[in-house]
Amino acid sequence: MTVDHPSAPTIEQLIDVVGNSSVGITVTDRSGAVLLHNKAQSVLMHGEADHLRGRILTDGEDALPGLLAQLEENGRFENVRVTYQSADGTQSHLAAVNAVVAGAGDQSRIHWVSRPELGERLPVSNTSTENPTSDAAAWIRAVNERATPVLTPNKEHESVLREFYELAPVAIHLIGVNGQVMHANPTDVALVEYSATPGEYVGQHIRKIYEDQGLLDDFLSRWDEDSPIINFRANFVTRDGAPRPVLIFSTAQAAGGHVSNTRCFVFNDPEPQRERDTVSAFGWPA
Repeated sequence: MTVDHPSAPTIEQLIDVVGNSSVGITVTDRSGAVLLHNKAQSVLMHGEADHLRGRILTDGEDALPGLLAQLEENGRFENVRVTYQSADGTQSHLAAVNAVVAGAGDQSRIHWVSRPELGERLPVSNTSTENPTSDAAAWIRAVNERATPVLTPNKEHESVLREFYELAPVAIHLIGVNGQVMHANPTDVALVEYSATPGEYVGQHIRKIYEDQGLLDDFLSRWDEDSPIINFRANFVTRDGAPRPVLIFSTAQAAGGHVSNTRCFVFNDPEPQRERDTVSAFGWPA
């Protein structure tokens, strides 16, 4: 699916968004051999990998053959619970993975996006003290501190990165410091049902798609401070005004003390019936 965007991210933006995202990203060939992966994926796997064989499990067994079979049959899947493990099998991390096949035959690639399974979220209620030992805080700290992997995305991966952006099995948008939607991938545009009229969303203020306006005001202030939003349940609003339960993982790109844009990854909430998160103990307005 291709959406006619006013513009696409630059290669520098794509390298940053993929390489420094708060969720694991891996691109492989059709056998599971890794072409690139980011820092967050290294955290999930407790190390780097050149192949997913033996590094992704379900029920204690190598999940790769079964996942590849699903992709062969359906072309994509979403929210599959897996366990990533270290090369020696002594460390592991629970995750939920989305994946999609791009292309056909021997030249096809698989784009994998994995979010950590966390019990807590950031930000917490503004009446609570943030716990630096919470699993959400520990997650983003580990990602930020992780060394850049050997197979990190770079300019030589431009065609792969642009393919990932266009076909990614997760919604991605970049928000400027003024709150404008700078870029949104086709999955993101479709999530809020603007595929037929993307210009009504891309280039407009992000306020347009948030059900809770007070929550968005809080988020905008946090983005300006480069404060992460991790495992946060909210409702977006579609073009027709319907609520869309989502799970948000967002960080900001900052250089020289100034934030240039966010790196927002948005998942369909696998538990849409759950109460939405708030930053005020009483919901907004506080």
